[in-house]
Amino acid sequence: MTPEIRTLAPGEKISSPGFYNIPLDVHHSQCCEGVSVTSGVLRRMKLEYPGDVWAFHDLNPNRWEREETDALRMGRAMAAYVEGGEAEVEQHFYVLPDNRPQRLTRQQMVAIKEGRGSKSAMQSLSFWKEADADPRDKITESQMDLIRDMGRALKLDPAAQALLGGIPEVTMAWFDEATQIWCLSRPDQVAFDGFVGDYKKVSTQGQPFDKGICNRLIKKHRYDMQMAFAHEAFEHLTGYQPQAVGLVFQSDRRPHFVIPVEVGEEETAMARFHNHQQLRRFRECLDNGHWQEPGEHPGIFRWSDEERERILEEMNKEATAP
Repeated sequence: MTPEIRTLAPGEKISSPGFYNIPLDVHHSQCCEGVSVTSGVLRRMKLEYPGDVWAFHDLNPNRWEREETDALRMGRAMAAYVEGGEAEVEQHFYVLPDNRPQRLTRQQMVAIKEGRGSKSAMQSLSFWKEADADPRDKITESQMDLIRDMGRALKLDPAAQALLGGIPEVTMAWFDEATQIWCLSRPDQVAFDGFVGDYKKVSTQGQPFDKGICNRLIKKHRYDMQMAFAHEAFEHLTGYQPQAVGLVFQSDRRPHFVIPVEVGEEETAMARFHNHQQLRRFRECLDNGHWQEPGEHPGIFRWSDEERERILEEMNKEATAP
């Protein structure tokens, strides 16, 4: 039986565990009746410093705004394609034509104000005024073509379709009693027959696209923690564990090969351990008001033993060794 997927009213907060249909920006905000964390927060707590997390956190009144890279933007656009095809991409992204005019220079703006603007400058002004007024994020026509190509290749892979064949972009919310923190998991796809999957676009940057690069990315970004968080969410809300949790990696280089990777049972248990470890750490930082930063304990520079011996040998030859 498919559980109920709830929709929040404007301004309403999550107050009970369940499946929720909410926008991505709401998912990443403090959208619960109490403090909430996402997988991204826990993974940054593990991979970086607590200070890195707090510097950009919604609860920090003096937070920095996190800049979005091209890679993150394209990842979101491809995830939208996986969710609902080209129409879903265009719902969230404004597609800029490749032959778009250049933005106006300061001199051109002055000329327009003085009534001396050229025809091409006026066309550029009109184009960018319309584009900038659109609230959607921006991708280019070439990037949209890449998304279409990758989407076609993805649909031909049966294993990818099995992992990505569920309900897209549903937020799973549950309350962790030990830390009194709401936990929010949002994999790309949740299938209630027991499969939970997430899609990752890979820019190989000249490396071979193989299982090795997929495993390195899992370790680098702790995607195992992300999937273990989804695994635990699914279990909390349904009463049973998913049959499998996995990731679908796809190369952005033609012919856009696809590699599905399941996160094994033991690896999932290890990652769940790390999630709870970082939940407790987040709670401690929040309670203490102290978020450790990298410079709190000054380091001491030392050569490696091998380099040290080599330098001392050189100094001994000149009788200058300490």
